[in-house]
Amino acid sequence: MTTPLEVPSGLAHLSMLSRINTENRQASEKLLKNQNPDLRILGESMAALYLAATCHRKCWGGDHILEALAARIYNLACASYSLISVGFYDEALSLVRSIGEIANLLSLSVNDKPKFVDWIKSSKRERIREFSSARVRKLLEKSGLILMDEKWYSELCESYTHVTPATKPNRFNEDDRNVCGGIVQEKGVQESIEQLTSLVSMVALFYCKYFELDDYFERIVQEARIE
Repeated sequence: MTTPLEVPSGLAHLSMLSRINTENRQASEKLLKNQNPDLRILGESMAALYLAATCHRKCWGGDHILEALAARIYNLACASYSLISVGFYDEALSLVRSIGEIANLLSLSVNDKPKFVDWIKSSKRERIREFSSARVRKLLEKSGLILMDEKWYSELCESYTHVTPATKPNRFNEDDRNVCGGIVQEKGVQESIEQLTSLVSMVALFYCKYFELDDYFERIVQEARIE
């Protein structure tokens, strides 16, 4: 029988994590190259979000709420991509769910501006009661423009965010063992990159129109056509 390796503890455990993350990033680069069509779209989309969030080309004045939402989406997308690169796909997709909640609020700002203004002016208690993710989706059902619908949202909740008796942490391969820590898996890279790119690109197109980033709108659309 093989003697199990000793698991380091304390600072040594954290050093082990740093080493594994570095190794996983290197291993992930090979798999990420297979996702280049999606990554080109993602890169253009994130650049557009950055321009909008930072008033890089023009400051539109006002309360900067949309800019703040763009910054939050950009940061979540950065974190999600970073997690993907080190093998934490469940965690990356959980952040995609968070982006989806913001994306639906942005859709509300276009399809029901009075309700979006109500959200801006609402208290904490009112936001919890009137503007939960489920209530926002119901408000959008009338318009038919929901960036993250109930089916997509529920799948992300059940599979990657909430704990259920069927929870299987980061298990994207065919192995029956649960994954503890980041392990690079081809299926995990593919699924998480595709979902991240799909959502972030839709949100970026909204910002391109609102903030007159026409060149980035065309770039994103062109990359999608190439794909």
